[in-house]
Amino acid sequence: MNHSNNKPKIDDEFNEIWNLAGQYTYSAESSNNEAWEKFQSGLKEKSQAKPTFTILKNTQRIWRAAAAITLLAIGGWAFWINQQKTAILDAGSVATLNQQVKQITLKDGSTITLNANSSVKYKVTKNSRNIELQGMAHFEVAKNPNAPFVIRSGQNQVTVLGTGFDVRSYAKKPLQVTVNHGKVRVEKLAKNSNTMLESAILTKGMRVTENPAPSTKSEQYFTVESNVNLKSVSWSNGSLDFDNAPLADVIDAVEERYNVQIDVLGNAPTGLRNNNHPSLTAKFTQNQGVDAVCEIIGQALNLTLQVNRK
Repeated sequence: MNHSNNKPKIDDEFNEIWNLAGQYTYSAESSNNEAWEKFQSGLKEKSQAKPTFTILKNTQRIWRAAAAITLLAIGGWAFWINQQKTAILDAGSVATLNQQVKQITLKDGSTITLNANSSVKYKVTKNSRNIELQGMAHFEVAKNPNAPFVIRSGQNQVTVLGTGFDVRSYAKKPLQVTVNHGKVRVEKLAKNSNTMLESAILTKGMRVTENPAPSTKSEQYFTVESNVNLKSVSWSNGSLDFDNAPLADVIDAVEERYNVQIDVLGNAPTGLRNNNHPSLTAKFTQNQGVDAVCEIIGQALNLTLQVNRK
């Protein structure tokens, strides 16, 4: 009875304490709320700022990648262009023996007719046509202003764009360039630096002859002639044709054809290259030997020619 009579009183007291506890405010509650609100606010700010930072960072990466790709593309394009310029389109070498004449046609349409005892090396690219010559050759050059045709022989250089001309550059003989048509530039280059020492521009009917060892600084490296008889000496068809050819040119042509040295004996004129030397008009076939040729020349000009084989 006592327990049942006390229960309502206990319940009332518990409810009163529970209600008071619900209304109690801890001393640190206000500061805790402020801290929590600041923390929540900081999270919101970071969550809002993070996308901006990420977008900026990603944008920078994209630009860097794009720049790198662009540089690679430009570099690849430049490399490809350079490869196209330097790619060899045509190359080779040809040599001839005594009494032999050969004709070479390059892929660009240019032709090289190589005289006896001569050799030529050639390399053609999109922007250049380079020739190395020893001996004598006639060139008919296909026009190409983007690819100069350059012939090197020792320290001499001949440059053309499109023309027809002869270059003689045998060992122990001076360079000689004769222009049949078009325009040619001939240059003397320094031995060690390839610096141009002297140049000459030739057009149709002009010839330049090298002075290989000028005795003074004022003496020129080249002697230029005009109105040369272009038919004086012909050899490109295999035969040797002379049309009122000076004796000196006749001797040179025979020496080059047969790889010999010829001495003029007896009543030889003083100075083979003076204005009083005899001239020759004659034709010799490719099969005639050097002794027979020299005998005919001697009889025609009343001279004695001695053949010295090398």
